[in-house]
Amino acid sequence: MVSKQELWARVKEFLRFSRSEIANLLLAVILIGFIFSFRDWGTETFDVVLGLRHFLGIVLVTGISISFRISCQKIFALSQGYNAEFRIWWAGLLIMLVLAFISFGRLPVILIGTVVASLMVKQRLGEFRYGFSYRDNALIGLWGIYGNLIIALIFAIMLYFNPANYYLDKGVFMNLVMAFFALLPLPQLDGLQIFFGSRSLYYLGILLVLLAGVLLLSRTSIGLILAIIISALLSIFYILISSGK
Repeated sequence: MVSKQELWARVKEFLRFSRSEIANLLLAVILIGFIFSFRDWGTETFDVVLGLRHFLGIVLVTGISISFRISCQKIFALSQGYNAEFRIWWAGLLIMLVLAFISFGRLPVILIGTVVASLMVKQRLGEFRYGFSYRDNALIGLWGIYGNLIIALIFAIMLYFNPANYYLDKGVFMNLVMAFFALLPLPQLDGLQIFFGSRSLYYLGILLVLLAGVLLLSRTSIGLILAIIISALLSIFYILISSGK
């Protein structure tokens, strides 16, 4: 783990979203917004105004969530001397859309793609074994899962103080769904990188997603408190481990 000053310098110089990444992410955000608002275009009758309001609100929530998720991966990748770039999975987007129509929106699936890490030679100088590390690659993928769980927790805290908020409720559920499906060990998803990079990290990711799902979807005060405590303990543990490298 590099120093804070070095990481900040790398972030300022290299943290970028290319035009293709922005275009692909925008498409994924719009599609996810459509899928998660599929059943919310009116209660008894079709309501265009209500449907558009729900759709645009979820698009905004999705944009925030995915931007945060990918940024977490990019920043961690830079800390290890890699450049992470998002690659969209076109077949996954088609599967998402088909399942949404077949299930009438009852089966929301998120299969948008993965990030691909490439070696930054100068930034890897002095790192252990210097070259490409599959464990580092697994951690980059896992940080996408962490990003979803962090933003889900933030939405859950906000939802606790505003329990009737439709968009916050969708934000919690959507991020948990995104984290769950990202763990699938498929070549176009982060799960395969984590699975082959480190089995222990893969099982840790599954455990964290399931635990977060149980605690946050319970919609109880004790569930939210436990989620905050566990997140704080994991953060402290990560800081201690990182500072010791």
